[in-house]
Amino acid sequence: MCQNHIIPCECGREKANFMNLYDLLPPPILTHLYCPSCSKGVTFDPKTMVRDNGWILAFDMQAARVFLMSEGIPEEVITPDFIFDKGYFSWNGFTPTDIEDKLKERKEIMKLAKVDRRKFIEELKAWGIGRVERLKSEGWRKVANL
Repeated sequence: MCQNHIIPCECGREKANFMNLYDLLPPPILTHLYCPSCSKGVTFDPKTMVRDNGWILAFDMQAARVFLMSEGIPEEVITPDFIFDKGYFSWNGFTPTDIEDKLKERKEIMKLAKVDRRKFIEELKAWGIGRVERLKSEGWRKVANL
């Protein structure tokens, strides 16, 4: 089971929800989290960092390799991109705030469930498809290949 971890960014203005596939990597694997505001002055290092739509995540790659190699993952494939894109340490959802955003966006649609079941299903489906398309156009990497 994966747990949700809420981690603040370096400047403290934002926070992000993270999940860890199979809970293999503990939260301290993420050494720094930079939101779009505090990432502006950061020197990006592709050996330890990954970018997603203005956010930068920095990982303790030495520790990540130890944990992931103990699970049989070859060292040569363990990169920050691999960790993020394969879900070993990634957003819980498509974006850093996806959990809260989905609840807010679905709130009005959920009211239809008690009133008009067919309309509810149609609206929910349209919302889901439209939401993925919107997130793709905004540049979020977890929806880029959907």
